[in-house]
Amino acid sequence: MLAEIVPLIIIALIFVGLIAFNRRNRDRAARADATRRDSLHPGAEVMTTSGLYGTVVSVNPEDDTALLSIARGVEVKWAIAALRQAQELPGQYRPGVGGATGNGPEESGLK
Repeated sequence: MLAEIVPLIIIALIFVGLIAFNRRNRDRAARADATRRDSLHPGAEVMTTSGLYGTVVSVNPEDDTALLSIARGVEVKWAIAALRQAQELPGQYRPGVGGATGNGPEESGLK
């Protein structure tokens, strides 16, 4: 009788362990997202998930969006979930560090 129950108990423990591990990872991701959202403020340098660099002009917590200035006189609205702090990025992706110039096509000679 005990030999029949042991495999079921082991499977149940593995299942419970996977559920606990998944919940811990979700909680960790939620905390990181909240920290990132709280660190967005006007003047913060950010990069979007598509690689567009900009400066935060304003943050609208009601609809989780931020207004970014990407060029003089050009402001675009982005979802906060699509933004990353430029300081968190590896050096090769930060303007002015590790070969990334952050210059537009005019400064780099491209047209």
